[in-house]
Amino acid sequence: MKNKLAFHIILLISLCVSFKGALAQQADEELAAQFFSNKEYAKAADMYEKLLNKNARSMYFYDNLLSCYIAQTDFQKAQKLVSKQSRKFEENSFYQVDQGYVLNLQKKNKEANEVFDKLLQKMPANDNSIYELSKAFEKRNEKQYAVDALVKGRKILKSELIFAGELGSLYSEMHIVPNMVEEYLNVLVQDERLTDEVQGYLQNSLQNAAEYAVLKQALLKKMKEYPERNTFPEMLIWYHVQNNEYESALIYAKSLDRKNKENGRRLIELGLLAQSNEKWDASIAIFKQVQSLGKDKPFYAYSKNEEIGSRSKKILSGNYTNQELVTLDAEYELLLNEFGKTPSMASTMRNQANLRAFYLNSYDSAITEYEQIIKMPRVDRNLQAECKLELADFYVMKGEVWEAMLLYGQVDKDFLQEPLGQEAKFRNARLSYYLGEFDWAKAQLDVLKTATTQLIANNALELSLLIQDNTVDSNTEPLKMFATADLNYVQNNTKTALQQLDSISLLFPKHSLSDDILYKKAQIYYRKKDYQTAALYFQKVVDEYGSDILGDNALYQLAKLNQNQLNNPEAAKKLYEKFIDTYSGSFFLTDCRKQFRLLRGDILE
Repeated sequence: MKNKLAFHIILLISLCVSFKGALAQQADEELAAQFFSNKEYAKAADMYEKLLNKNARSMYFYDNLLSCYIAQTDFQKAQKLVSKQSRKFEENSFYQVDQGYVLNLQKKNKEANEVFDKLLQKMPANDNSIYELSKAFEKRNEKQYAVDALVKGRKILKSELIFAGELGSLYSEMHIVPNMVEEYLNVLVQDERLTDEVQGYLQNSLQNAAEYAVLKQALLKKMKEYPERNTFPEMLIWYHVQNNEYESALIYAKSLDRKNKENGRRLIELGLLAQSNEKWDASIAIFKQVQSLGKDKPFYAYSKNEEIGSRSKKILSGNYTNQELVTLDAEYELLLNEFGKTPSMASTMRNQANLRAFYLNSYDSAITEYEQIIKMPRVDRNLQAECKLELADFYVMKGEVWEAMLLYGQVDKDFLQEPLGQEAKFRNARLSYYLGEFDWAKAQLDVLKTATTQLIANNALELSLLIQDNTVDSNTEPLKMFATADLNYVQNNTKTALQQLDSISLLFPKHSLSDDILYKKAQIYYRKKDYQTAALYFQKVVDEYGSDILGDNALYQLAKLNQNQLNNPEAAKKLYEKFIDTYSGSFFLTDCRKQFRLLRGDILE
């Protein structure tokens, strides 16, 4: 019993001593790091010498101690440290390379190169050792030696493809483009699953058309070497997309589609990629190519839908004419006649209803089509809810506010705490604002400030602040007039809306609504297709109220206006760039970056 007790006492004492030692070491490490950070290198060196003596294998202590000696230009101690570690750990390439590194720092380049050359000569036939030696050279910025280690390693190991990724990365850093391209393509020879990664590396490394041309030639060569593989034709498709050469991309896509009996699937993917990059004409041509494969093919109906979708986006995002809208509506009608008004065509029906309701003023047919979708069995419930919201918006346009409230309320109830429900709640609150019910509207909007969807939260915040800033005193008349003008704008009574906005400015000069009035006028002139006047008002908001809540909105809309309606891409690019620099926290920042990249010629995957 006594022996057992003595054992436990000794064990407890040992644990206490060990714990105390660990705490002391931690304190020493922290103090050494503090000295090092403060550039008190002599003090830091003293600490790291003690720490390295206790833990000779620590690369962290070693690196910091060597840095301290070098910072003090004490190359004698540096050389002594490196030599000591090299003798103690002969298998560690980092210490061996550092012998040459310290010589280089002393301008003894010839001696350093002799050390490096000797290390290359002694390389063992072991891939891990070769890789470590290359990393050791790279650590000391000896990139050519890092490359030489891997290239020689290939010969030793008798493998032409090993270390392809590592060599690609080194050649990229050295900007030796042909070698870099060759090695990254060798990565794909080894493993086709790394296509996305290789595309990312190439996209980050290639800087101009001449360098992309090097890639094209290398891809054509690889395609001949490995004709059975899909990877290199797929890379050529990617290459042509990078250069906005969709016709050329389509050639390879068609070839692969035929070879693999994909029935148009690959062409659909290319068409959707063109869509995402807003290349509407290219996407339309590609979807037509899918249709040419035959009506019996599985993607025929889908391609027809996507073709008209691209056509619609092209028309509605530009300076369209009424005849273009009428033609688009006729194309929807032909499509629905061909495939029928079935659940699978509900999305197309919804797009046609939207066109008729909000662009062609074909009220009765739009309502009929929306109601058909809402009542149709087996239609996605989210799509039906979206149709209810659009139909409710349409009722607001027509002045049938109670019908609108009913539909908003249904979606709010059916999709509680979901984005669609929150959107319905926002639109209902906005309708209350139009009607002058500010307290009720603000209460609902404040709930939505934390909505899961950023767009809803942003819109709710803006409208809530508008109400808050203009109801601080008992005189809410200016806001009531503005809300009525806003409703008239929604209902396309643009002349009345402009008169009401002018009345506010006359009756209440220098009111806090001044920036909102300018912004609303810009929106009205945009709807009237007087794009030059709209641009002037957006510019006025940017110039006079750029730091207020509508500043980012106005600059964003001005950039879009120049891009799409005024056909001034260079001005749009500058405005997007200004936006990115000025409004880093804005909701619109993501889209501004996207549009800026598109105008610059980048490709979005």
